[in-house]
Amino acid sequence: MRIKLWIAGAMIAATAMLAPALATGALSDCNSGNMCLWGNNDFQWMIAERAAGSGTITNLSGDADNQMDSWANRSASYNGCGYGGANGTGDTQQFNANSSDGNVAFFNSDEVSSWRTRYGC
Repeated sequence: MRIKLWIAGAMIAATAMLAPALATGALSDCNSGNMCLWGNNDFQWMIAERAAGSGTITNLSGDADNQMDSWANRSASYNGCGYGGANGTGDTQQFNANSSDGNVAFFNSDEVSSWRTRYGC
């Protein structure tokens, strides 16, 4: 019985230690008027946030490249665009104004390498 209690206690302690390390987040983490990308579904692990209205294509780099699984466009007026390749090349995904997607389709998952926050796709 003592071993079972010890194992249960160890599991609870391990869970408590890992909880802060897990990626957490929410749609509300994206500031009003901005566009945001997350590396996991359900707006977890924000990888990029930019003000809406920029036609400049920006590349994602490091751990953020090819990781986007959810997005939000909190702009009332601008459509954004995500590109499958660097410098605005490859497949596109439009980020419509006042919209979000907490779980992009499997064929769009983990493929955004660059993006802009104006002009759409």
